[in-house]
Amino acid sequence: MEVKGKKKFTGKSPQTSQGKNKFHKNSESSSSKTFPRKAVKEGGPKVTSKNFEKGATKPGKKGVKQFKNKPQGGKGPKDKFQKANKFSKKRKFQPDGESDESGAKKPKWDDFKKKKKELKQSRQLSDKTNYDIVVRAKHIWESLRRKDCDKEKRVKLMSDLQKLIQGKIKTIAFAHDSTRVIQCFIQYGNEEQRKQAFQELQGDLVELSKAKYSRNIVKKFLMYGSKPQVAEIIRSFKGHVRKMLRHSEASAIVEYAYNDKAILEQRNMLTEELYGNTFQLYKQITQRWTRCWSCSQQS
Repeated sequence: MEVKGKKKFTGKSPQTSQGKNKFHKNSESSSSKTFPRKAVKEGGPKVTSKNFEKGATKPGKKGVKQFKNKPQGGKGPKDKFQKANKFSKKRKFQPDGESDESGAKKPKWDDFKKKKKELKQSRQLSDKTNYDIVVRAKHIWESLRRKDCDKEKRVKLMSDLQKLIQGKIKTIAFAHDSTRVIQCFIQYGNEEQRKQAFQELQGDLVELSKAKYSRNIVKKFLMYGSKPQVAEIIRSFKGHVRKMLRHSEASAIVEYAYNDKAILEQRNMLTEELYGNTFQLYKQITQRWTRCWSCSQQS
């Protein structure tokens, strides 16, 4: 008997053999599937392909070129894997005598400080009206404010300070250093010395309470002054309470006077301005009516 030859197993189904291979494209099929380009009219705009060339810029960033960072000096490293040394150039140390022109222009701090001090002293010496008085008063104040100062020594120092300040308290009151001298004078002085200082500052109590440093003088008068002096200070605030309460410095003085020193009548007088103009108008009418009624009864 004749033995028939065995068929080789290809692993393909009959359907695949009949149809075209989907995965492997022949040269003929690839050539047939190419799409023809549109004909460009003469004089019309040229159509470029969507695939960007290698050196072309990205869309939206026209004219932007990217450059690789080169090392300083213009020369790159010889070897590919050798990195460029950024800190290859070092500044040379220059002594004081061989400094640059820019360093020579900058003045030294010690010289600048000395010139500034000399200029300040020259300005202070030109104003001879108060500078000498303030300097001597500060020397007295340094020994007067100490706790170990005796009563006898303090009385002597206060008399010396009174002779210096007398008649010039108003001009000294607004400075940051001389205000401390006046505060100490009010605190440790007797009634006559306080009265003398109060008479000089009586017309400027509102301005003193608005200033940054001199407001403490008004507070010292409220703390150590007599009752008529305290009443005069609160009376001077009349008509200025609203503005003083809005002020950053004067508001603290009005608050201290209202809470700690004012009596009921003085408190009512301070708060009347906050009620409005109608309240003040009706108050004036009622005061006149009460005066007329009292006069009619007496007659």
